[in-house]
Amino acid sequence: MKKIILLIIIIAVIVGGYFGYKHFFGKNEIPVLETETEKVNVSKYYIYGTNLNIEGTLKIGDSNFEEIYLTLYNGEFKDFEIKYKDDGNLLTFNLAEELNKGLYLEDIARGDYYMFIKAIYENKENPEEKIEKYYVLENKTEYSETEYYTFTSVNNKITINSDNDYKTMMLNVKEKKDSKEVADIVLDPGHGGMDGGAEAFDYSERDFTYPLAEIVKEKLEKEGYKVELTRGELSQNDVMEEYNEGGRAVVSSELYSKYLFSLHFNSNDSTSVNGLEIYSPANIDYTFAKSLAENITSMTGMEYSKQKTYKLFNGVYSHNFSETEIQNSLAGYEEKGYEPYNITTDSNYYYMIRETGGIVTGAYVDDSNPEKVGVNPYYKSNRGTESYVLELGYITNSADFDIIKNKQEDIADAIVKAIKENL
Repeated sequence: MKKIILLIIIIAVIVGGYFGYKHFFGKNEIPVLETETEKVNVSKYYIYGTNLNIEGTLKIGDSNFEEIYLTLYNGEFKDFEIKYKDDGNLLTFNLAEELNKGLYLEDIARGDYYMFIKAIYENKENPEEKIEKYYVLENKTEYSETEYYTFTSVNNKITINSDNDYKTMMLNVKEKKDSKEVADIVLDPGHGGMDGGAEAFDYSERDFTYPLAEIVKEKLEKEGYKVELTRGELSQNDVMEEYNEGGRAVVSSELYSKYLFSLHFNSNDSTSVNGLEIYSPANIDYTFAKSLAENITSMTGMEYSKQKTYKLFNGVYSHNFSETEIQNSLAGYEEKGYEPYNITTDSNYYYMIRETGGIVTGAYVDDSNPEKVGVNPYYKSNRGTESYVLELGYITNSADFDIIKNKQEDIADAIVKAIKENL
């Protein structure tokens, strides 16, 4: 009898130990997900601003699905709608049509997330239970790993790679603990040093851009944002570096900034030309750009510009290179001994938008002319800063000049208000 009791005790200890181990050490194990043999061919992925976009194709055996999503899997599923075209054989998809939309990275809780395409089918044998199929996202791009840093208030570092047993793309979201210097927002005081910019009424553009940038920076920092400038205060004999390490068009990428605002004041031979013009990237969701324009005009009394070229909305403009502008831009390169850049109609005309956005905005300043122009080390980056050029009135117009000179606090408040409301 004692032997039987001892045996029962031993068995109980073994079983209890097993379940205790599973409870305390195995509770975070993620159940293995069965995936299909067909794989998604990811041809492009990028981060622009605060959003991840993925483009790819899937040769799917059965395209009679009812629903299809990008899903993040960590034991549970988080489904996100995708945009797709299906010709019955090949499924082509992306997460968003606009460059600054897609998977919003700021809201993702810390943890590891495997990414799959999920297709949901009708179950004819049991209509109440749908059939779910999961397809691995095979990264076919040259970007094997990409890092993103969230806003300071969130304080996460997100790594995108395929280092897992599924060989699918995944997100590793963890608290930022490294010492890498990052910024939420970068402000670019246009012109400066030897480059005075536009001139009128005995003032130069540079007289106003740096003081305005400092005011905006101080107000944003009071709201909890980490803000940096592309340059310090310069004397009139200083020359600004636009490219290379620390250059104006490079700083935002070095700091993993989400947004950049380049501050300028416009000019025209006609003193009657006036008004606000905000230049944005092309093919984006323009909600934020329109909010900037509305806040600045309503809070300063500045009018919207009446210029129609490149106009999208009141005060909002977008300008990519045309074929003629590409040819004009490259004219004289041979005489100067320059190598021609690979400029396309996907390249934004304004370098502070184009070169800060990497592949998203058609950056092209590579190492073709390092001694003459400099190099943008991030011209092929798939991580871009969402950038805007703010032409805050015409310095050559008396009404605008009065606002530029006397209402810098109001201009700054309007910019900060739009940022708080939208970012």
